[in-house]
Amino acid sequence: MTKQEVIKAIEGLSERELKAIIQTLNALSIMKENRYPFLGNFLGVTEEKSEQPDEFVCSMPISRQILNPYRIVYGGITATLTDMAMGWMLEKRISDKDKFVTLEMNVRYHKAGTGKKLTATARVIHQAQDIWQMACHVHNDRGELIVTATGTFLQLRRNKD
Repeated sequence: MTKQEVIKAIEGLSERELKAIIQTLNALSIMKENRYPFLGNFLGVTEEKSEQPDEFVCSMPISRQILNPYRIVYGGITATLTDMAMGWMLEKRISDKDKFVTLEMNVRYHKAGTGKKLTATARVIHQAQDIWQMACHVHNDRGELIVTATGTFLQLRRNKD
């Protein structure tokens, strides 16, 4: 698709569709500044202050783009938030050079994802060599427990050069 075709297509969009395009463009722009992956920026995931030094907290707003036909957050979006929270904690708190990949994840849904915001709190359960076991829980802005998750992550060590 050429730039002209994109511009023409945008001109025919509804206000709701245009908001999704704007959200996409904002995510691409922010990605250049914060170097965080596109999906996290598209979802509006931001780090929050944590009251506990051994926990990592991040949140995302609930927008129309992430609601399923029942007007609740898609389960996969909530699972993505837990995966991002656990991985982000490891990269930010454990190592500024190494990377982490998810080996497995178990997500338990307790309540429908509703409200204005979801907040994920991640913590380390156990670490053995390059394998990290994590836990995460997600609450909505009313304090209701939405999801609990556990995950196993592999630490990909980078040379310290």
